[in-house]
Amino acid sequence: RLVRTLRFKMFFELKQMVMGVVSGLRVLFWAIILLLVNVYIVGLCSRALLEGEPEFESVPSAMFTMFRCFTDGCTSYDGRPLPERLRRNYPAYDAIISLCYMFVMILVSVGVFNLIMARFIDNVMTSQFHRKQNEIS
Repeated sequence: RLVRTLRFKMFFELKQMVMGVVSGLRVLFWAIILLLVNVYIVGLCSRALLEGEPEFESVPSAMFTMFRCFTDGCTSYDGRPLPERLRRNYPAYDAIISLCYMFVMILVSVGVFNLIMARFIDNVMTSQFHRKQNEIS
């Protein structure tokens, strides 16, 4: 019954949004895989380099910490900013930690997330174009 209500004229925009999300599910699936691969690689590297830190004591915890950092929650377990704590705990690697953090954050936030969004929007627009072409003919 709920799906039938989408046939009413007043739900046209809602129907378009639902169809856009459904048509973009394949792209969204691969985007999630790409993000997980990035989280895994960075998690493995950080686990190997920062063994003594509680946020990096295992690969899954390092991956979860990296995922939190990529999604704007980069704090240690006690609530302090994690990059700043790592810089202070490892003063010999201060510049390396800072540069790696900036590079990875720019790569993921600007590169990967924008690529995901662009592909998703392109897929939705292409699917919408094909749907309109089928309605016309």
